[in-house]
Amino acid sequence: MPFFDFETTYWRERTRPNLLFVHYNDLKADLAGEMRRLCDHLGFDIPEDEMPELVNAATFETMKRQAAELLPDAHLVFDRGADRFVNLGVNGRWKDVLTAEDLARYDVLVHRKFTPGQAAWVAHGRAAGDPKSLGD
Repeated sequence: MPFFDFETTYWRERTRPNLLFVHYNDLKADLAGEMRRLCDHLGFDIPEDEMPELVNAATFETMKRQAAELLPDAHLVFDRGADRFVNLGVNGRWKDVLTAEDLARYDVLVHRKFTPGQAAWVAHGRAAGDPKSLGD
């Protein structure tokens, strides 16, 4: 399924109470806060003294170190297997790969296929606002 269609399937359903949007930018900015938000959404009551260990286990560095163990069959889908799937843990790498023409085409497609609120959320995460309240 193409990227824009995939994103739009979830965006259309964003007001469902059982759906929580989690953005990589937000995880990178405040992993502990996003994990608490996810626990709240799922109804998990995690004791505060256990959160640091859980947050540490969910850091990119820990997952990268344990990638082969966490994703033993990743080699079936990705060249370099789990190491490729859990790659660098940074945003914006596309800037060194895409051409000006690629970026212009993406911008055209964003404006054609996404609503302004959806485009802002996809680009920035919760800094753009809560998806449930961002307009179409």
